[in-house]
Amino acid sequence: TRLGFILRVQELMSETPDLRRFLDSWPYDADNNVRLARGADEREIMLVRQPLGLEEYEVQGRPDGQRPHESESVLEFQYARLAAARNAGAESALKLTAADCADLFDEGTIYYHRLIHFFRLKNWLRAERDSARNLQLLDFVKGYAEHEEDRIQLEQWRPYISRINAVARAMILLEKGQYEESLKIARDSIEGPKGVDEHPKGPRELAEALLQESRESLVIRPAFRPREESAYVLRGDYWTIRYQGQIARLKTTRGLHCLAFLLRHPGREFHVSELIVDLIQVPVLAETRIAGHEESVLEVTTAHSKGPGPILDARAKAEYKRRLHDLREDLDEAAQFSDRERAAKVQEEMDSISEQLAMAIGLGGRKRQAGSDAERARSAVTKRIKESINRISGPVPALGRHLAARIKTGFFCSYNPHPDRPVAWKFC
Repeated sequence: TRLGFILRVQELMSETPDLRRFLDSWPYDADNNVRLARGADEREIMLVRQPLGLEEYEVQGRPDGQRPHESESVLEFQYARLAAARNAGAESALKLTAADCADLFDEGTIYYHRLIHFFRLKNWLRAERDSARNLQLLDFVKGYAEHEEDRIQLEQWRPYISRINAVARAMILLEKGQYEESLKIARDSIEGPKGVDEHPKGPRELAEALLQESRESLVIRPAFRPREESAYVLRGDYWTIRYQGQIARLKTTRGLHCLAFLLRHPGREFHVSELIVDLIQVPVLAETRIAGHEESVLEVTTAHSKGPGPILDARAKAEYKRRLHDLREDLDEAAQFSDRERAAKVQEEMDSISEQLAMAIGLGGRKRQAGSDAERARSAVTKRIKESINRISGPVPALGRHLAARIKTGFFCSYNPHPDRPVAWKFC
């Protein structure tokens, strides 16, 4: 569905007999398809020529002319909610739901489309106005969204909007002859666009550099992708991870395997012993140098190692998994009937298994006092998971924030995605 108030040729033919003549006089040209005009009531409007007709945008207020919630815009409606909450001393209770954020995103998108058209018309004042308005929307969502995923969905567009806003402000100053002030915005707000060096040649060269810098932002179209398929795939010794259009390839570690296990089972809690038993056969060196730093990982005990714990063969591992499965069912049943005593006994046995597994895989090969292994296993798994999330955060910041908010660690670990923003993970 196109955003903006769309005028189709066939819809207006009966009301405007000479519409065909008007369209014929303005053939579609992607480089010259925006005009300012006057409506029937003489108000100024924006017309955008499309291959099959026209889009009409209001120049003032909300671009599609609608009044959601009897307000000028969704953002104004939410500002009114905020003001009421502040007056009642309940600002901390104000939260934007997933539906609220989706409405704000839809509204921000039509403002984004209009500001792009203003930019192409070189109407810098209105382009600056709409981009500043969208930055305010992003700030509002960042401050009051209930869920991290909603902040991520909108925040990813900030660099493009900020760049356009800075270019528009700089161009306004250039037109006023304020070259030095314009140059300062270019250097401070646009991260040094190409062509703006220590000794720029003059206003014309600066304007050309600014317009070149904004070119990428002009072709970007915001998209809301709550169910976009993401990937977490192991190929050889590397994980290929894709999320919201960004990709990372990371050398395998036990922490990344733990994350894969949790992502495969959203909403389920796993005792740390259940994670360890699945890691025993994952071959990872005791110390691996990754991205310039040393990462200490769980050490596998093999027939040639000198670890203090017993070696787990396939039969022993299968028995551990079977027993953990039975204990899992017992724990769920105890929770269902609020039987705390039974739940405590089940967890005690799971902690005992965790101790045995911790000794079996070495945890660094150092001897520890009896009774400390369960806590060491919890600490080690938690550390590996958090280290892996930090590694992911470098190349894929949005996923790092998502995992930091949605992965729970401790004696029980789980992945709990936003119910209204599920992530469709692909594992092969």
